[in-house]
Amino acid sequence: MGDTLVSFTDEKLSDFHTGKMTDAYLYFGSHIHQDETYFAVWAPDVKSVSVIVANSADADERQYRMAPLSLDPTIWEVRVLEDLTGAVYEYEIETVQGDFIRKTDPFARANEKRPQHRSIVAGNSKHVWSTEVLEQKKSIVKNHFEKPMAIYEVHIGTWKRNKEGDFLTYRELAGELIPYVKKQGFTHIEILPITEHPLDESWGYQTTGFFAPTSRYGTVDDLKYFIAKCAESGIGLISDWVPGHFCVDAHALASFNGSLLYEEQRPERRSNPDWGTLNFDVQKGEVVSFILSSAHYWFEEYKFDGCRMDALVNLLFIPNRPERPHNKEGADFLRKLTASLRLHYPEAILIAEDAWHYPKVTGDIKEGGIGFDYKWNFGWMNDTQSYLKTPFSERRDSHRKLNFAMMYYYDERFISTFSHDEVIPEKGSLLGKMWGTTEEKFAQLRLLLSFWVAFPGKKLLFMGQEFGQVDPWDFQPTLDWHLFDFKAHREMASFTKELLSFYKKERAFFELDYDRQGFEWLDADDSEKGVLSFIRRGRSAEDTCIVVCNFSERSYDAFQVGLPANGFYRKIFSTASGNSGKTGDGKGAGIQAQQVPLKKQQYSMKIDLPAFEVSIWKLKQDGSVEA
Repeated sequence: MGDTLVSFTDEKLSDFHTGKMTDAYLYFGSHIHQDETYFAVWAPDVKSVSVIVANSADADERQYRMAPLSLDPTIWEVRVLEDLTGAVYEYEIETVQGDFIRKTDPFARANEKRPQHRSIVAGNSKHVWSTEVLEQKKSIVKNHFEKPMAIYEVHIGTWKRNKEGDFLTYRELAGELIPYVKKQGFTHIEILPITEHPLDESWGYQTTGFFAPTSRYGTVDDLKYFIAKCAESGIGLISDWVPGHFCVDAHALASFNGSLLYEEQRPERRSNPDWGTLNFDVQKGEVVSFILSSAHYWFEEYKFDGCRMDALVNLLFIPNRPERPHNKEGADFLRKLTASLRLHYPEAILIAEDAWHYPKVTGDIKEGGIGFDYKWNFGWMNDTQSYLKTPFSERRDSHRKLNFAMMYYYDERFISTFSHDEVIPEKGSLLGKMWGTTEEKFAQLRLLLSFWVAFPGKKLLFMGQEFGQVDPWDFQPTLDWHLFDFKAHREMASFTKELLSFYKKERAFFELDYDRQGFEWLDADDSEKGVLSFIRRGRSAEDTCIVVCNFSERSYDAFQVGLPANGFYRKIFSTASGNSGKTGDGKGAGIQAQQVPLKKQQYSMKIDLPAFEVSIWKLKQDGSVEA
């Protein structure tokens, strides 16, 4: 943010009170202009407001009485004739009952590191976004529906620590996380919320600072440095952000003016017992302006390429109602939010967390949709994991879990996710969920990730699963990087790298993700053998791939697979070579199609299909037959 100080106007105030303001962060909070520091806060129905300022190194406090804005007495302001950059501050509010309460600034752009919680006068950012970085960001998001997208979901605080055992800073992450992600073959990073939060174990989802990147990992400019380095490396960056609820801690938004201000007015909808948070009142104009402005701020100030929005169930469905009736108020608010972001940041990638059965989450607003680009596919994720946890002898009866997702797949634009929620202690790691011996578990993890890549939709994988993290993810200092001392885990990491490299080269697996022409079942119902086979297509016929997935512990000789066309088919991928950490290039592995109809296909071939193998085949285009 620059050093230009803006002033409230009648039009801006009207926008704020009617839920139309998207840049409230320019008007509220603390701002430095030349040698002056300006403070403004919305605090209706109170007797008085002061800002209490101190140097972070001492306890001496200075109090500056604030005055109601001449145009609007619900807003309080004060100008301090001093550059207070780096000072800490709180608002002291005298309630209508005569009580004095202290609150952090809702619009603060920096806060103290927990356990302290005062706001910090952030001053003006010194970071300058280069033309090269901005152009690279445009390239990253351009035409993303038809490009490969493999997202690495990261919790910064537990991915890795530095040599002293402390959190990596944003700058240290630029030197470690970005090269790792790029080497492994991921196209994007999604970071769990970095909005300020008091409790490490909340993973950032219980927010107190909706405009403040957490001080755990560094400064505002440190974060911008990390974001710029992502762009320079060609890596997209997605923020995880919470639009619907906030932390109950007394120093923050809860009962901000001594009564209900930001929170839902109706007691039955106000709190979330499972999360220990409070829901925003999305019918109140000022609260809507606050949330809209937070969303805009992260795109405008930090240039994120996309945003994944958490906990949409409490906006799309009425909170605390077990029958989950639709919440029109929340849905209308989300439409307003996505429409506003789409207007100002048309290339931004907007991702919704899974929202159960709510219709048209990724639908066009003009057609009654909510307006997101993508939605997490929890149904596919849960069904697939449930199948792989099933004992081999019982999988025949669970086969429908593998094919059911295609019954609803084209209702939305889905991302196939294996997220942080699925590897917590109550659920276990992906590797730990697999049924069987250790060797069978690794074979099935290769099977699962290969099926994940071959199945329609963009991809997301939570950190650690790429190398077969054994323990579930908990709030611990770091992932189990020591597992790289063991061959099986090194090979698993190498396999994931080769798999993602293969994914990004084969257009059939991303160009038509959301087009019905991009997928066709060959055989979805072979429950007896535990095999799925299907076709993936790109825009060009020569990109067509045949995918055969053996979910059984049994190997099959001369397994017959239907084919859409005559010719010589070459195996271009196989998990059977995964023990060496390679996906297999298929050289020398080819079969001539036979004019033997199978299912709805006029041709077929017979292949050897090892246990837990995913094999992918492609028609040789020049018409020659290999020896």
